[in-house]
Amino acid sequence: MSPLGEVALAAVFTPNPKHPLTVSGFFEFLAVGIGCAIALIGLYAAISTYRGLDPTRRRGQILPVTLTGGFFVVIGLAVAALGAWIF
Repeated sequence: MSPLGEVALAAVFTPNPKHPLTVSGFFEFLAVGIGCAIALIGLYAAISTYRGLDPTRRRGQILPVTLTGGFFVVIGLAVAALGAWIF
């Protein structure tokens, strides 16, 4: 017996029979998580890069920074949408 005593579960998890838990379900959730992470990291990188630029260079670099950040956001959302669609 453990030093904490016995632990009784308050509820038992029963999966939905129409959506059984499978390995593919794990990869679907993983795709959604990775896609959201890619989108957020790309957005954060674009914003922090723009703020870190010298104010005199900001005007000339707005297009490349926006396109790069937008690319990562679009790819991340596409991966997340693929994971949600497979589910």
